[in-house]
Parts: sequence; C-alpha cells; structure tokens
Amino acid sequence: MARIYLDYNATTPLDPVVLEDVYNVLKNIGGNPSSLYEEGRAARILIEDARQFIKSFLDANTEDELVFTSSGTESINLAIIGYINRLKSLDKNRQLHIITTAVEHHAVLNTFKFLETQGIETSYIGVNNFGELLIDDLLPSIKENTVLISIMGANNETGTIFPLKNIISEIKKINANIIIHSDIVQIIGKNFFSLKDIPLDMCSFSGHKFYAMKGNGVLYVKKGIKIDPIIHGGHQERGFRGGTENTAGIVSIAKALELVKNNAEENLKRINFLGSLFLDKLFSAIDNVRLNGHPVNRLKNTINISIDGVKAETLLFNLDLYGISASAGSACNAGSLVKSHVLEAHGYENSRVQSAIRFSIGRWTTEEDIEYAVNAIKQSVLKLRSLS
Repeated sequence: MARIYLDYNATTPLDPVVLEDVYNVLKNIGGNPSSLYEEGRAARILIEDARQFIKSFLDANTEDELVFTSSGTESINLAIIGYINRLKSLDKNRQLHIITTAVEHHAVLNTFKFLETQGIETSYIGVNNFGELLIDDLLPSIKENTVLISIMGANNETGTIFPLKNIISEIKKINANIIIHSDIVQIIGKNFFSLKDIPLDMCSFSGHKFYAMKGNGVLYVKKGIKIDPIIHGGHQERGFRGGTENTAGIVSIAKALELVKNNAEENLKRINFLGSLFLDKLFSAIDNVRLNGHPVNRLKNTINISIDGVKAETLLFNLDLYGISASAGSACNAGSLVKSHVLEAHGYENSRVQSAIRFSIGRWTTEEDIEYAVNAIKQSVLKLRSLS
C-alpha cells in the first residue's frame, strides 16, 4: 500500500534534484575543507559558495556571519548560549535577563531552562487562544538588564505566524541594544522571508525542513554581534564551531534553497490552495472539529485540529493502518504521551489538547492524497466514536 505523507513540518523528504548534488559531492569531493591541497580547496569552494548563496537568499549583508551547524537545535543553542557566554566572559557578575514565549520549540525552551541553572533570569510570555503573542505582556516584561529576546517565526504545531517585524520594532523602541533571535525553522520554504523586511539580529533554521539533508543547520549572526562557541575544537567556521564541516550537507541546503527561490510563488500558491481544500473538506466531512491556532495568520500547509470524542494517539494508530503519516504535537515528542505545551498555552481544555492532531502538507501532496486522507479520517473517527 502506497503511503501518504502528511507530516512535512516534522521533516521533508530529500528532493531528487538536491540528491543529485549531494551524490556528486560525496562521490567526487572527498577532501577536508580545512586542508590546503587541491581536494581540500575544492570542498572549501563549495562551502563558501553555498554560504554566499544562502546569505543572498536571506537578503543578509555580505559582512554578516553565517555559521553551519548540525541542526536547528544546535544553531539555537549557539545563538542563545553563545551570546550569554560572551556577555558573562566580559563581566561574570553581570545579572542578565532573557525573554521568550511559552509556545517555543523545546530547542529554545530547554535552552532557557538550562540557562536558569546558570543563574540567568528568564521570562516566558504567553499567547491568546488564537496563538497570538501577548505583546502587552511582552513589552512591560523588558527590564534594564534584558539582553536577549527569542521569538519564533511560526509555530511548528499550529502554524501560527508571529508578526516579527512589528514585534522587533516595538522592542527596539524600548531598548535598541536588546538582541533579537528567532527560530525560523518553519518559515523557510513555507513563507516569504527577508532580513531586509524582518531585521533580526540572529536567526536559526535547518535544512531538513525544506527538502535538504538531515543533520544540517544554519545560524545567521548580524555583523557586530559577538558570540562564544559552545563546541570547542578547531577553528572551523571562523572559530564559531569546531569540527570538520559537512560539505555535502551544506551543499544540500544551498541547492534546496535555490529550488525554493526559483519556485516560491508557484509553490506557495499551490500549498495555500491544498491547505484550504484540506481544511474545508475536513470540516464538511466530520462534525465537532475545531481548528487550533490562528484561523488566518498561519502557515496554510499546517492543519492542527481537535476532534471531539477522539484521542489523538488512537486516531494516529488508525490512520497509520490506512497508510497515512501525521502527528500529535511536534515530532520531537513522538513516541511519548506528553501533552502539547503549545496548546495548553492557548488555554484550551484538556480534552481539546488530548484530541489534537497535526497534518502538514508539502511539495508532493496531491488533491488525491487529501481526498483519501479526509475519507480515512472520517471512517476512523466514526469507528472510534462508536466504541467510546
């Protein structure tokens, strides 16, 4: 039975065009990028060409830093911990305060929790029941010793988009020296993004969310911002991260972003259409369904719904038998029964949180896939409700 993959927010398959470039690098470019001989120089050229292309894709300045890492999680840790460690190295007695939201990915939340153990003061800002940041809570929480604020670009569970441009503007009015970082893992490839439009100080993302290889991340750092490495070793990545670079993985990110850039308008239009179609058919086919997150300001590829009278885990098992891959919450919680901290932060009742399931569509989703999936969901829900 052919499977229907509806979990593109968790990860994306490697695009065949990207695979061709990866194969070519693995087959023909075997040198260490730090070596001075020809094989090393060939690898270094590929890495630096990729770096410049990615800067161009982001609309970054050429003098800004772009650091290659192993994942979005590592990039986030390097940005937040690296910046705090730099400040502490200048004044170990300085009391620092950092802010994030209650609905961030655990890569951010657990980094903040770690820094709490290091004596860093933290604040977590909530959202309303549409998943919108409570800006009237954020701004008063800024203190004289606030040095960094991390706010995601779009939520990985609900797809709710945060208005980063406006948020940055309001924060900088209070204190222009506060560093603003964003986890834009779910934004790249799913929504238009430019650092000229959204002037972040630092941002993190990973290749496997837009059809590049897994195990590769990127951290953007604006010129003038100093961070300390958190992985110590050689002087790779201009001292920001020790360890031999993953040439093939880096090339895969640049190639995947080239595909995104060349087909952006067409792909977004298609995804928006399919996302709306999926949602409309779900609401027509099944009663007592509720959309989680914002109904308008969200990534249209992401459909997070709660179905009354059905537990998410049970529904997922049934859909798996139909050959459908979906998820409850984020992929990083897969295999566990942990309730979604994101939906709890929305103020939803326990039954709504426990019945929430996320479908996320992508490059190879078809209208036929959606028709089949909606019918499978309907049949599964009817079955499960009859047993309850």
